[in-house]
Formats: sequence, C-alpha cells, structure tokens
Amino acid sequence: MGESNRKRRAHAAVLDGCPWCIYCGGDLPATTVDHVPPIIMFAQRQRPKGLEFGSCEPCNGGTKHADLVAAMLGRSMPDSGTDAGRAEMKSIFSAVNNNIPGLLQEMHIPRELQTAAGWRKQNGGLLRTDGPLVSSHMQTFAFKIGFSLYYELTKKVLPKSGGVVARWFSNVDRLDGTFPQSVFEHLLPPTTLRQGKFEVPDQFEYQWRLAEGDRMAMFLATFRQSFAVLAFAATDRGLLDAETKHAFEICAPGELISILRRETRRADTAMSARTGKK
Repeated sequence: MGESNRKRRAHAAVLDGCPWCIYCGGDLPATTVDHVPPIIMFAQRQRPKGLEFGSCEPCNGGTKHADLVAAMLGRSMPDSGTDAGRAEMKSIFSAVNNNIPGLLQEMHIPRELQTAAGWRKQNGGLLRTDGPLVSSHMQTFAFKIGFSLYYELTKKVLPKSGGVVARWFSNVDRLDGTFPQSVFEHLLPPTTLRQGKFEVPDQFEYQWRLAEGDRMAMFLATFRQSFAVLAFAATDRGLLDAETKHAFEICAPGELISILRRETRRADTAMSARTGKK
C-alpha cells in the first residue's frame, strides 16, 4: 500500500506540473504520465527519475508500440552480458512479435545476404533496420524525443504553430557517414538521467542547444551503441529552414498519432505487395 500511494503521489505531482499533453499543443489535458525514454529501455527496468511528462491517453497509449520497438533496438547493442538481460530481451522480442505483426519478419535477413550494409548484429546474426514498419515506429519515437526534450528545457508545451522535425540514425549510419557529424559543434556536453548516485550514461544520453531565446531548439539523444535521434523543435514552423524541412519529416502538435497510423498503413501496404496478399 505504501508503494502504491507513493506512485500515485508521484503521478499526481507530474500532472500538477505538466497539466497539458506535451504532444498536442496545449489544448488537451494530460491524464497520464509518459516516460521518455520508456522504462523498458533500461536494464532490469531500473530507470532514474526524470523526463516524465504529462500526456493525453491517445498520445501515450497510441505510441507504446513505438517505445517498444525503440527499446528493442536500443538494447540490442551491445548484447546483454547477463542471464537477466538476455531474458528481458527475449521478452521484448516476444512482445514485438505479438503486438506488431510482421515487424520481426521484416527485420529478418537471409543468411546469404548478411554481409550487406544497413543491418545490425544481434545474437550472432544480423537484423534489417530500414524496413517500413521499423521506420514508421522509430520515426514516431524520434518525434517524441523532440517534443519531450523541448518541454524539459523550457517547461513550455510546443504551441500549435510549432513543429518538430526528427530523424533516427542507426550505428551503421554513424559508420558510413550518413550521420551529420557537424551537429556536435553546436551542442552542449551530454547529460543523462540521474537519481542520487544512480545514473545511466552507458544506456542513454542527450545533448541540446536553444536558439532564438526558446523559440528553437536542437537535440541529440543517444541510446547505448545502437542508435541516435536528432531532432529540432520550433515554436513557429516558419523558423525551420527549407534544408531542414527537406531532410527531416515535420510533425505539428496534435499529429503524432495520425502520422504513425499513416506510416503504418503504408508499411502494411508495402508488405502486402511484397507477399502478394490483398
């Protein structure tokens, strides 16, 4: 009972400080607490406090599968060296298979093709990470990083006039030069979640820079040796330059779930076309 009361008080405290959904532009009340990154991203679910935000139920519940896919990829490199960690990864893979049909099949690489670029080592094999189902869920997760870190730094919900542009990069992108190394020239040193002496820089770090007061921001979040998210947030979409708009998809407040649904439909259509199903 004591633990239950503590959790309720902590939940209420987050909503008191963040009463409006951070993804919806400030016009929908927050009824749930969203952890960004999710608790499942961390070994043995040991996540320090922090980066907890008010969210409406549709945005929180509607993106839980994106969080699951991000956790699966984020925890895949390096492989866990413990039995408990391997058991957790097995559970995560099972959850992905049960909740997102076709995604693991999309990631499978025939053995004869396992030397190609764009795939990730996992349990002695390689996984494809550039398929449409993986991409749609990871794009949603990248948008969440932009919205949530903007709120973390400014304590303001990004307004309806604003938007987030974001892209996720695999470790392969870092090696082949796809990732824009010049961003490090503009970012402050990395920080991580900390609770007393407990911190997790080996699992998650983020960097940032505000501009135009707090009208614009740039973020880089890294997850182990697995992937990174680069995101830009602006209170006015007109502040995002043409080059940024061209290179990154834009998500306006309130569009998070509609974009995920649209991209998932596209992925399903593409998969049906490949398999000959209607």
